[in-house]
Amino acid sequence: MNALQKGLHYFYKVEEAVIALLIIIATAVLFFNVIMRFGFDTNASWANELIRYAMIWITFIGMAICFRKGVHVGIDFILHYLSKRATKVLQLIVHVLSILFLIFLGYFGMELVLFSMNTGQITPSLEIAIYWVYLIIPIGCLLSILHLVTLSIQLLMEKDEPSLNNMTEGDSV
Repeated sequence: MNALQKGLHYFYKVEEAVIALLIIIATAVLFFNVIMRFGFDTNASWANELIRYAMIWITFIGMAICFRKGVHVGIDFILHYLSKRATKVLQLIVHVLSILFLIFLGYFGMELVLFSMNTGQITPSLEIAIYWVYLIIPIGCLLSILHLVTLSIQLLMEKDEPSLNNMTEGDSV
């Protein structure tokens, strides 16, 4: 395994660790809030907000991981009727269109982040700058684009039949 592959492997593990940490935090805060609500008849207003923002971050990082592993919902029955070359071309077209959409989404996500920074908006309960929540939009798009470019390069370099699913044994979703 060369240095680039090792670096990517480490990067992939960091992505998955961040999602795992966010899920643990959201679950713990949710559990705490349920105990407070039903056990002590009180509510932590910040808890709902924190869980909502954690889920947003989980979604955008998860989007990138799904692109990397090739597990986004798709209609792959068409690929079974195409030749190997046509399958590869169609997959590349889908990758390029996805990258274009992600560039569009990332650009306007960054515009939202900059707007939020300039207006000084803060969240109601946690009182943190709202741009920290919105920042995951361009970050998630960049991560997804990185994975799509990597998959496209692998697809172009592949000599055999392209894989319909990039997952390998032992990978987790």
